[in-house]
Amino acid sequence: MSSRASGGALAACLITAAIVGFAGGGYFGSQSGNDSPSASETNAPDDTTPVGETPGGETPPETDAPAGDGALTLSAGQTSIAPGGQIDFTGAIDPPEEGIQLRLERSIDGGDWETFPLNNQPVTNADGAFSTYASTSQTGTNAFRLVREDDDSVVSNEVQVTVG
Repeated sequence: MSSRASGGALAACLITAAIVGFAGGGYFGSQSGNDSPSASETNAPDDTTPVGETPGGETPPETDAPAGDGALTLSAGQTSIAPGGQIDFTGAIDPPEEGIQLRLERSIDGGDWETFPLNNQPVTNADGAFSTYASTSQTGTNAFRLVREDDDSVVSNEVQVTVG
């Protein structure tokens, strides 16, 4: 089961519980027959935090794959290069797993993803880490990502390198 589905189900349960709690409280509060407001009916400051937000109004960042759930990360050592320049790639898979073969893919200026030919295909070590490099003369914005060879559903984040 994906953690996104369970997170959505949790949010739905919390919202439903809140609605039932407010409706039940309204019903039982109206049945008391006492005309003076109770302590819970007086205006108190609202110090609750909405679902999906952290205290202070910050919204937590969304991630494609949660860490520790087969997440594959990719980093590029350069953000721009001259045509023919080298790009150094590093990353890891979490949880660490040795011997996982990875495929580098590239999208040029938002185009389709294509396998980028490498002579040194990245393979994870015992720590789940890997490193490789690539060279390209294709000018423009080159986006790169990694895909696990034995499971196309495991895809890393994208990194962008400007060539030119």
